Amino acid sequence: MGFKYRYLCDLLEDLESGRAAKVSAATPKDNPSIRIVSQWFTKHEQAIQDAETDRVKLLSCIFPEKRTDRVYWLREKFLSSIIGRSLRLGSTRLQELNRWQSSGNSDLACCAEKVMRQAENPISPAQELTVEEIDCAMEMIASRCRFSGPQIRRNRSAVDHESILSSLYLRSSSRDAKWLTRMILKSYAPVVFPEHYTLKKFHFLLPHLFRLQNSFDGALDMLASEPINKFPPNPDSTSARKLSAIAMQHLRPRVGIKVGRPEYYKARSIKHCHQMVNGRRMSIERKYDGEYCQIHVDTSNKYSPIQIFSKSGKDSTADREKVLPVVEQALGLGGPDCKITGRCILEGELLVWNDEDCEIMDFSKLRRLLPRSGVLMGVDNDSPPQPFEHLMIMFFDILMLDDNICLAKPQRERRLLLQKVVKRISGRSDLAHQEVLDFGREDSYHRLERSFEKAITQRWEGYVLKASDEPYFPIYSTGVNHMFGRWIKLKKDYIPGLGDTVDLAIIGGSYVSRDVQSLSQIKNLKWTHFFVGCLLNKEGVQADGSIPHFRVIDVIGRHCMSMQSMQYLNQFGEFYKRSPDEFEGFAVEYGHNGLSKASDLFKKPFVVEMLGSGFEKPSGARYFTLRFPRILKIHSDRSMEDAASFRELQILAENARAAPLDELEELEEREAWRKRLKVGSQPNLSIERASDPEATCSDTDSSPNSPAPRIPCAPTASEDSYMEARPLIDCVVDDSTQKGYFAQSRDGPSNIPLIHVDEAILPKEPEIQNCEESVLVNNINLASHRASSQRDEKVPPQSSEDYSFPAEWLQEPPVPGLGVSGTSSLIRAASSISMSNTRAQCSQDVRTVGPTIEPFSHSLKRKLFPQSPLTTIPLWTPETSFGSFALPETKGHNKRDMNSNSLQQFILQISSSAAAFGLEQSNPYAAAQFMKYGIILFNPSMTALGEEMHRVVTTLSTLANHEVCAVATAGKVFFLASSMLARDLRPDDCRFCLRETWEKIGSEHYYGCVSWDLRVSSTHSVMNIVNGISMPKPPVLADQSLPIRSKPWINISFAASDVAVLGEYTSIDPPSLVQDV
Repeated sequence: MGFKYRYLCDLLEDLESGRAAKVSAATPKDNPSIRIVSQWFTKHEQAIQDAETDRVKLLSCIFPEKRTDRVYWLREKFLSSIIGRSLRLGSTRLQELNRWQSSGNSDLACCAEKVMRQAENPISPAQELTVEEIDCAMEMIASRCRFSGPQIRRNRSAVDHESILSSLYLRSSSRDAKWLTRMILKSYAPVVFPEHYTLKKFHFLLPHLFRLQNSFDGALDMLASEPINKFPPNPDSTSARKLSAIAMQHLRPRVGIKVGRPEYYKARSIKHCHQMVNGRRMSIERKYDGEYCQIHVDTSNKYSPIQIFSKSGKDSTADREKVLPVVEQALGLGGPDCKITGRCILEGELLVWNDEDCEIMDFSKLRRLLPRSGVLMGVDNDSPPQPFEHLMIMFFDILMLDDNICLAKPQRERRLLLQKVVKRISGRSDLAHQEVLDFGREDSYHRLERSFEKAITQRWEGYVLKASDEPYFPIYSTGVNHMFGRWIKLKKDYIPGLGDTVDLAIIGGSYVSRDVQSLSQIKNLKWTHFFVGCLLNKEGVQADGSIPHFRVIDVIGRHCMSMQSMQYLNQFGEFYKRSPDEFEGFAVEYGHNGLSKASDLFKKPFVVEMLGSGFEKPSGARYFTLRFPRILKIHSDRSMEDAASFRELQILAENARAAPLDELEELEEREAWRKRLKVGSQPNLSIERASDPEATCSDTDSSPNSPAPRIPCAPTASEDSYMEARPLIDCVVDDSTQKGYFAQSRDGPSNIPLIHVDEAILPKEPEIQNCEESVLVNNINLASHRASSQRDEKVPPQSSEDYSFPAEWLQEPPVPGLGVSGTSSLIRAASSISMSNTRAQCSQDVRTVGPTIEPFSHSLKRKLFPQSPLTTIPLWTPETSFGSFALPETKGHNKRDMNSNSLQQFILQISSSAAAFGLEQSNPYAAAQFMKYGIILFNPSMTALGEEMHRVVTTLSTLANHEVCAVATAGKVFFLASSMLARDLRPDDCRFCLRETWEKIGSEHYYGCVSWDLRVSSTHSVMNIVNGISMPKPPVLADQSLPIRSKPWINISFAASDVAVLGEYTSIDPPSLVQDV
């Protein structure tokens, strides 16, 4: 008999009625959809489990969108004509049916229901439709479409669409015909089934099996296999866990059926990504902008051993025939070196490679090489492929190798196995770029940030983070949390403020009925889609008031804007709408033939700020526009002249897609992205559910009690920028006289210092960067670049609002001499504060009962009255004299003498016990770690940063190798622009105790840092090779009693976040702290 279709329509009708209650549901348990589905399965469980019920066909009717192998090629207009002829409608009722084409009316399904209700035909029980009949009819219709899967097309039916559909509509009630129409259109919207729960009600293992075999046939075949067919469909939770463990031992993928993909989370900032990783070891893989493919190999099939499946699950082998020889060569099929003896499943990304430029080409180039069911689509305006352009495949995972079920293996083992199976062929096949990062390290946050900066600068699409020690699917492990086995996607357009944005004009709208039900909350809905246009004659419009001429470049709908924006455009567009046939306010042309036509134009176009994931060339177009555009804001105060013109948009696209030409340009861009990344890393960001149907995770599933990650106070350099252990002379010195000096010290191994130069420039290739390329001597360009960058920012003198402190903090009288810009005034003010006064103040502060203050470090808490670091840390400036807010001024030296003697005094002062005592009052955590700090203020327009850093490194190296000089075992010297003295600041202001203050200072005035650590043993190598990835080993702190003359590590870095360690406090109590000021 089969399963009656009206039972399914009962469920759909109840789900549609329960949509209003779903919005107000507080928790998933309160979701009415869950309750409705549960009740429906309880009522029809016996019929569902009946032997006469074809559960594959039932599932195909419940989830029509999952049948990607079926393409009906039926849209609303053609379907409405079939319905009209099938029901033999007269002109009046036919007009009622076609009202779906007019704005403000329901979709075709609702119109069909209304028309059929006017003359409802009684359906006898013997004539009632079953899901089996409907599914067979759908398969016959799909078999006649060339875009359906090859298995469907093999059973091509000779019956035409109209005769098939006529029999279905004539045997349906008006209500059932509504849902039949939506099934044919492959969307039950606004009804959305709770997929996981619905599959689980069929059988508790079905959600996992459907992911393993992304096909209803394959998943149900596994349910019918031994011993799973003996399991009850819905056991209690305890039994379900035990039975699941047994079932996992028998689950294996099948060649010829696509394996599903893991769920993923979207990282909304570096901080959010770091938190989701939660200390795990991760494989960070480059996300390529290509076309996903899953390759199935069966060596026993002599005629067609290779099958290629697309992301949707459709068998696309015939369309990918150009890449089949590449797959055969990469896997060595038929050769002696082939590692595949039976079957294999791999994953990769199809790309276009350019042999002349030796680079991967844009995604749009794929259209010319990848047909759709034998048809090249959207290539009318594309140039033909060149002989040096061809397909390549980038492999990134292996899921099965013969009897080895790789899905259950951790990612690191799968990667190693992939390296053995796949042969790299230049420009034809390769392995995805990978970095391995242990997020348990203190500097992991900084490393991820640096690596992501590199990815953005090189115009990569983003990263995919996969846990190195976790399997492909979490179903192979028990007792794990919600993050286990989930990937994390990190893209710049996921992070607020980092995507590509541009102001564009909305010049018209149109009405598409299939979106009406999803926009039911919009009052007076007139338009569902809107037309984005750019002026072609912007200069003429601005100069002499010429008639505007727009080119429509894109059409956006409900997925590209919020409901508030949709309501705004519909509400205010009503005042400006004009008919395109009658309106002469501006001319309109359409960018390509694939764009639909606007039903109404807006006399006054709306100017909107749009966000995109880069720029792309649309199918059939010759221009670039935003990829995945979304409206961020509607500017009601702007006119169409304020929006980007067509020429300006193309210039923006060209600049956004162009990678930096040289290292200096790359450095400048990386610094800009670093600032933007820090702005984007804000807490409590709202995370949207992934839109991909195969990626359904969101942060709403996160546990509120999960521990927050430790964000390091002083992150170290990125792993990609570590250099070989080389003598100081080889890495920094570029002067012949100084080379002679250091050549003498190289005779003895104990006198060879080691240096790590981190220029914040990650190499483009994973190889270790050449040391000679990192010389900093006479690097005037670096200082001038930073200075020009700050000039562009036009930073004004700091106002009281910039640091956002309470008003009572800002009402203290200024210290005399500190309101004037310049280093001299700074030193004069500094000389008035002696070390004796500082010590007395420290003693008094210790005796004072102050508020409890939280240091930034989690491991050290003190109840002390903190002092500003500017009153305790030695300070030196090359332009004038040696001194500090806390240390006396040294006079009588000219500039040349200061460069040697005074600088040595400065480094020795940093190492003194007096400086250590002062540091305890301002930076107790650093003092407890035997760390010393110093600050150098310099004018980049007068002094080259490279020269000054080289001078500090040279002096430090000389003192470190000296027999009697007691240099601090570990320390940092920060280079800040003397322009910070232009701010009306007080050196003893407690605001300088805060990390937030130094982060802001660093973003505007920081240039670099020279740090050293003499406690590192010389027997440890710089690099640690992990899974083929070069990673720096963490410093090994030796006993403090070791001689000071141990071989030093010297590090030069340029990360603005480094200077934030000068502030160790996250909050202080203003009233208590200022009482003695």
